[in-house]
Formats: sequence, C-alpha cells, structure tokens
Amino acid sequence: MKARPGKHGFDDYGPELVLEADACVIGAGAGGSAAALALAEAGLRVVLVEEGRHFVPSDFKPESSHALTQLYQGRGARSVRGNVVMLLPGGRGVGGSTLINSAICFRTPPEVLAQWRDEFGCEQLTDERCEAWFDRLWTSLGVTVNPVAVQRNNNLIFRDGVEAMGLDGAFLARSAPGCVGCGICQYGCPSGGKASTDRTLLVEALATDNLGIYADCRATGVETSGERVVAVTGTTMDPVTQKPAGTFRVEAAHFVLSGGPIGSPIFLLTNGLADSTHCGQHLVVHPTAPVLARFEQEIRPWTGVTQGYYVDRWQDGFLLQTYTVTPDQYFMTLPTGVGAETLHIMKDLKHLASAGALVHDEDSEGRVRMTPAGPDLYYHFGDGDKKRLIEGLRLCAEVYFAAGAQEVYPGRVGAPVLREPGDIASALPHDVPASHLFMYASHPMGTCRMGADPAKSVIDPEGRVWGWSNLRVADASVFPTSLGVNPQITTMAMGLMVGESIASEAS
Repeated sequence: MKARPGKHGFDDYGPELVLEADACVIGAGAGGSAAALALAEAGLRVVLVEEGRHFVPSDFKPESSHALTQLYQGRGARSVRGNVVMLLPGGRGVGGSTLINSAICFRTPPEVLAQWRDEFGCEQLTDERCEAWFDRLWTSLGVTVNPVAVQRNNNLIFRDGVEAMGLDGAFLARSAPGCVGCGICQYGCPSGGKASTDRTLLVEALATDNLGIYADCRATGVETSGERVVAVTGTTMDPVTQKPAGTFRVEAAHFVLSGGPIGSPIFLLTNGLADSTHCGQHLVVHPTAPVLARFEQEIRPWTGVTQGYYVDRWQDGFLLQTYTVTPDQYFMTLPTGVGAETLHIMKDLKHLASAGALVHDEDSEGRVRMTPAGPDLYYHFGDGDKKRLIEGLRLCAEVYFAAGAQEVYPGRVGAPVLREPGDIASALPHDVPASHLFMYASHPMGTCRMGADPAKSVIDPEGRVWGWSNLRVADASVFPTSLGVNPQITTMAMGLMVGESIASEAS
C-alpha cells in the first residue's frame, strides 16, 4: 500500500507491513532526518523507517536505567577496543543521537572542507553551498548561545580560568534555545528545550504532508535488480520487549541509508552492497578524557548547561569543553578505583567542576565489522593523538588552577591528586601508556567515506554507493576525515546534500 504521511508506530502495524514510496530513508538521526526533509520539501513521497520509537519530552526520565535501555544503542555499553577501550554511545529512536547529545553546534571547519575537496575530490562541497546549509540549519534548530542564567557554575568557573589565562574561549552555540539548565541532556530533554531533529527538521518535513515516519522498524535486508535496490525489508519491533514481532517491506525508487557510522557499514557489508576494502574502515571517534577539580565554593556540577563553554585549540589538534553528568554517572566514570579516594571525591561532589579535552584523530583510526556475536569495533589510538590529548589535559588542569582550584584530578588512572600547577607535567607525561588514560568517545565518523575515486571510497561525492544507481548514504559515516569539532551540523548538512541530489535527479 502507499505510505501514509504522519507518525506511525508499532501499535499501527499488523504482522506484515508493506509500503510504497518515492524514497525510503533508513534511520531517523541527524543525517536521515535532514535527507527526509530535503526530499519531502522537493515533493517526493518519503518513508522514514527507524528501529527506535517516537518520544515526547514527558517520556524522558532522569534515570540511567531508563535512558540506557530506551535511548541508547547497545544499552549504552557499545565500545571500541584496541590499545585503548572506550565507550562509544549512540542514540536510538526517532531523532537518533540528537535525543541524547549536548546539542553543540559547529559549522564544518573551512580547512576540513578544503581537504575534502582537494584530497578526496568532493568538489560539490563548496564553502558557499555549505554555508547555505549551515544557515538553514541555524534557523531550523534555533541555534543560540544560552544565557548565563542557565550556564551555572560548572561552565562559569571554567570561563573564569580561561579568562585569567587569556585563552581563546567562548560559550558554545547549541541547538537548545529553550534550555533550562537541568543538566540531563544525555537522558533526553524533559523540558523540550533541546531542538532534536524529531522536534525540528522532521516537524518541517511532516508539514509538507509528504513524509511518513514509521518507528519500531529495524531494517535488515534488501531486494535488488541489476544495479538498483528495489526494496528494503526488516522486522517490526515491540517497543516494550524490544523483540521482533512482524515484518515490513518498503518499495521505492530511491533509498538513503542513515544507520550511522556503525550501522551503515554493517548494513552494506552484510547485504553485499559494498566490500570491506573501505566500507567499515577509517573509523574515527574524537577521543576525549576528563579533568575534575575541587573548589572551595559550591559548583553543583550536575546542574546547568551540560556542555556550555570551550577553548578553541583546533589548530593544535584539540578542543577543551566543559561537561556535566548526573551524580551516578560521575561515580561510574571517575578515574579512581573503588575505595576511599572515590568516596572522598563523591563526598565533595558539589564542590567539583568537570571539563575535558577532545582530540582530532590525526593519527588514530579503527574499523567496524560484523561478527556472530554482534558488531566488533576496533580502534588504535596513535601516539601523536595521545600527545595532543595529554597537552589538552595539561591545559585543562592549568585552567582550573587559574580559576582557584584546590585540587585537580587528571584523567589518568592512578594519577596522584594535583595540588599546584607544578604537579601537572609529572602526573601527565607524554609517555604514559594510552591504556592508562581514562577515555571516552561519542562521535563516530568515517566508515563509508565519500570520494571521487571508487578505489579509495565507498560513496561518490553525491552520496551514491559505488555500483548502485539508487542507493545513497547520509550520516557521519560519509566524512572522509575527522572534523575535530562536534559533528551534528555537518551530519545534517550531508543529509541535506543527499536529499537535494536525489530531488534534482528525480525532477
């Protein structure tokens, strides 16, 4: 049957769901939502299928157990392994990772776009064309800098240290115009103040009456004819048990895969739509590590904008960014073992501030592959990136001492508490083993890189998978390199590009 516009979920489906549309988008995260918007605005009838469910702000709870089971891929336990082990979270639901991210908005650095054009042949990504996409997204997402009243002390104390040192710092632009500073972005936004794609881009797309969003649908297979994909198949998922309950099939003239940098390469490889020469390779993740600091005054780090302030050292290969999590998350992520030291830190948690360094992946890389046990994610953290991360952590500690910190806890397992700036270098030496750094990653990219040469890429510069005339990819997997900044805006821009490319071809 022809797809119906509007929102649909598990309760609307029978044992077998069969749909027809002009275009089918697989995955409702940043890239998929943007692609669906561009297609719907061009007048194409679009089906957007998403494994997770629809959410409204009242569904979100400040509970780790609820968030991990409902909003996160792999229940929040997804990680990369190699010479380091890092959690690599990803969102699940209509809105994808925009449901759980901190809403940070950076335009793609011009140097990165120039590299993509010069080294990978992505000539369509002109500065002018990208700026038009960025401007459109700034408006659609309501991107703004949140007022000081909701930044609160965790961000303000870091700003004090940055200004005392004369560094290049600023409050972060965020797609959260209604932020009230409740500090639980990673659990979903209960106030509705964050402009996740389900509340912005998809609302605009639904207003065209050309989009049907079918939640609780896990795409697993394809049907092909010659060099064309003719249908996507999969299972409908019970949102309560999260188990398959029925089947679905979508026939369309055009298909857009937006399963994310983990899901998209696995889908292509398991369905024989690409080979592993580059598909699943070149994984980059923006490794990060934390620094905590204790102050005499109360900070109450679990309140305020979750990530509100940053220091721009992009040219040096890293950024500093503040962050907040809930008290139970602080307990689980402290770089100390279970015992007196951890309990001492938790006792004074209201006096602690937290920030960290984010690295650009200049000599680090990994890969994604599917095994009988599930996705296997490998990542090797390079020595150059380790040095840059150490430099970032050192600078972060200096900022806290400049702000008046009494003690600083560096992101190195087993490191001593720092009580003065002279302690920093010895606690964070450049030769520390990578496995001794308490690391985290949240920005997977690059596993279906785009390029003009099929021998060096998975998709062409318009997003089309090499060898398939009507299959494209639109998510952060298409990035030829790491960005060095938070990727949601670039991901959405790639979605708009892919949607516009299909619309131009279909017209």
